[in-house]
Amino acid sequence: MNLTRAITCEVSSAGILLRADDALQQLHIRAGGNLGGTLACPALLCLTQMVAGLRMRLARPVCVADGPNNLELWVEAEPFNKDVKLSILGWRKIHNVAVKPTSRDIWPDQGQELVTLRFDQALRLVDACGPFEGIVKNTDFGSSAKIILGRLFGPGALPAFQNVERFFPISRLSVRTLNDARMSVWGQAKRDGAGQISGYTLSLTQHGKVEVANFAQADRSSSGALFGKQLAPVLRQPLHRIIANAETMGSELLGPIRENYASYARDIANAARHLTALVEDLDDLEAVERPGFFTAQDDIELGDVARRAAGLLALTAADHRMTISLPDAQTYVTATAELRRVLQIMLNLITNAIRYSPDGTEVQVEVGAEDGFAYVSVSDQGSGVDADDHERIFAKFERLGRTGDGGSGLGLYISRRLARAMGGDLTVEAAKGGGAKFTLRLPQQLTLV
Repeated sequence: MNLTRAITCEVSSAGILLRADDALQQLHIRAGGNLGGTLACPALLCLTQMVAGLRMRLARPVCVADGPNNLELWVEAEPFNKDVKLSILGWRKIHNVAVKPTSRDIWPDQGQELVTLRFDQALRLVDACGPFEGIVKNTDFGSSAKIILGRLFGPGALPAFQNVERFFPISRLSVRTLNDARMSVWGQAKRDGAGQISGYTLSLTQHGKVEVANFAQADRSSSGALFGKQLAPVLRQPLHRIIANAETMGSELLGPIRENYASYARDIANAARHLTALVEDLDDLEAVERPGFFTAQDDIELGDVARRAAGLLALTAADHRMTISLPDAQTYVTATAELRRVLQIMLNLITNAIRYSPDGTEVQVEVGAEDGFAYVSVSDQGSGVDADDHERIFAKFERLGRTGDGGSGLGLYISRRLARAMGGDLTVEAAKGGGAKFTLRLPQQLTLV
């Protein structure tokens, strides 16, 4: 459909379709909606709820199921009074090519009870249906395939996700859920009229009797954690604006101001950064404590990760006249772990070393391998950690009596949880010559059972 003008609608913050142009209204009805009811297109509803929560304008492509076909829409959404206004500027139909299975192993019998999950070409959930209410009812549309599979299967989802990520077929893969139920998984890529991949469909069926209550309980446990899903995005936006505006005033980019006002602005920016770091810590805390939390399995080189972390903190170290000693570039130590999470741990360890060491000292980073594990250690020249506190320092909100240092007491707790989720560990011991030495150990290779 070539659009000569935008197709618009208004949706309440609760997701009720208040008004819509004819084309969008008909799409809503074909999707099972009714006039005055909840917007029946999950991807559009997800975008509406996001804008309603953030109270800011968003524009993005959206994939919507329309009978046997998909629609690619370009949607602009913005707050409108207490509601949300959607403007569709692009509308393109994608004709799916039906692929017939060649055997029962490729696709399940039609008589079986199935949960069907449909993802777009970016592997974001756009549709879910089936008899297992606990899986479907509270599913977050727009969530990635990795999150959905991790919520159901935990680390056992890895083989399935690797196929989905590559758009490879899955033929009756048997996987055990976090509730210790056994399920069979089938998967197949969707293609458009030109033969291009347009998404992926997963079908799940449970072995034996369907235990709806178990799945519902597991899903509620994950959906009950609301900070990362709802509060964190709402808090980040105003904090980022405060930081940007305070830095603009403090640097006098818009003109000179009184020195004490410039100092106030810099203090405001620093306070907002502290709050932003706290939001990130609370978001991570919720993630690592969520049932079914798991990490990706990347092939990484620890020396490279250490150099990245040191580069990001070079200016902070320079402010304290400190140097970060790194392993030789020729030293090559590989590990299997999620790159983003390992970098997060390294940033936390080096930041702590800088924060708790005297100005003008050195932070030493070393990498190596032993007993089937790769390791990276961070040593400082601070006051160290008493032997009695070697475990206590990893407790939640534990700061060993330190106050006013800008920390939340969550960094080491989260870092150890992440390390153990990746099959490793994080420990502390006394460094040579005083100070503390934190060591992150990770598996050298991935072993799938």
